[in-house]
Amino acid sequence: MDIAGARGKAARIASALWRTRTGPTMRELTGDLSAALRARPSRPSGVRDVCRALCEEMSARRGGRPVEVRFERFPDEIEVTGLWVEFQEFDLVIVEERAEAVQQLVILGHELWHLHAGHRHHHHGVGTVAAGVLADRPGWDSVALAVAARNGSREDDEAEADDFGHRLAARFRRYLSDSGPPGPAAAPGPGAETAAVQRTLGYRGRRGTAR
Repeated sequence: MDIAGARGKAARIASALWRTRTGPTMRELTGDLSAALRARPSRPSGVRDVCRALCEEMSARRGGRPVEVRFERFPDEIEVTGLWVEFQEFDLVIVEERAEAVQQLVILGHELWHLHAGHRHHHHGVGTVAAGVLADRPGWDSVALAVAARNGSREDDEAEADDFGHRLAARFRRYLSDSGPPGPAAAPGPGAETAAVQRTLGYRGRRGTAR
């Protein structure tokens, strides 16, 4: 086996171990969030309501520490579609307002996983620049403890966050319809709903970008 083949085999082994380690945790978290939204007296409708409801439920899971979401237009020259910013008293997730509804769920899930897993990228340049640009806008508190951005950063952390983002979108995209409350999910094969979301967005795997 040549060097390239050995590296490819090592990468496949690492990927399998990574999925074994994080998969059950992600399934548990999406399941808990789904149960929490079903238990609400009124069903969230539309992507922004769903995103806010998910952030409220994440807050409840974290002892009441507020998790807020804002929809902003990121500058075109900065290749970022989502941002998690940790403040002293709360966490803020920013989602690209121009993204399609399902993609906004993916972005939110991506950033919520960074938050849940504690992926603190203090020196991530693109995220820092994006936060600096947004700091000039009204209502933005410039004193942040940590920033994690949608693109770049540590490869394994990003792969985990991408995976969870697609799982979250697969689970909650039914809430984007106004045709009535979603009933119990069907029972497709393992990963079928996530794969459907990835195909819709043109996802190309761990090195790809959901569009």
